[in-house]
Amino acid sequence: MKQWDTDYLLIREMMREQRWSEMAVDWSLVLVICVIIVIFPLIIVLSLRQYRTMRNLMEQQAMKRGGTVTGSYLVPVLKFPYRNLSIVVTSVPGSKYRQAKTEASMALQKPASANLTIVKESVGTRLGKALGATDVQIGNDEFDREFLIKTQEETFARNVLNVTLQQKLLEMRQQKPRICLEGTWLAVAVPRVIQTEEEYDQLFDLAFAIVDRIQEPTF
Repeated sequence: MKQWDTDYLLIREMMREQRWSEMAVDWSLVLVICVIIVIFPLIIVLSLRQYRTMRNLMEQQAMKRGGTVTGSYLVPVLKFPYRNLSIVVTSVPGSKYRQAKTEASMALQKPASANLTIVKESVGTRLGKALGATDVQIGNDEFDREFLIKTQEETFARNVLNVTLQQKLLEMRQQKPRICLEGTWLAVAVPRVIQTEEEYDQLFDLAFAIVDRIQEPTF
């Protein structure tokens, strides 16, 4: 009888452990289902909302500047004229493989005297300087501290970056603007998706100031 009781208790304990094991498997399955049903659709909804905001902002700018919005729902492209130039604006959310960016680019009527790149100083650029890399110094301590300037023609860079342009760039330092001038191609960008109309105005104001400066008769 004692052996029978012992076997009975052992069987009950094994059955209890089996039930707990089955419950654990069930909870894991529930968790997976919750992720699929709730999390993934939420991510999709938030992404679509971001794309809709991007397009709405571009459409507002198109109305203000006499332009159009083309492209797909996920990749809208804003185009509008400025001083006989066609300004092309794109805004791309970031992902695992690319950095977010909003960029205004254009083809100038004639090539610039030299290529020019202006970026916000970062840990990487400062490390490069420490290892021997050089950049152009404008003579404005605050500007030289905040921005890195690359060009083969230092005189050209100093002429382009007048007081007005320096001030506009310093006002945008938190947005980390990037200017790239190569031949007839000019691009002004920030490493993020612009979320407000005021930010678009500020980006375009900087781009227009650069165009106006480059197209002055002295250049």
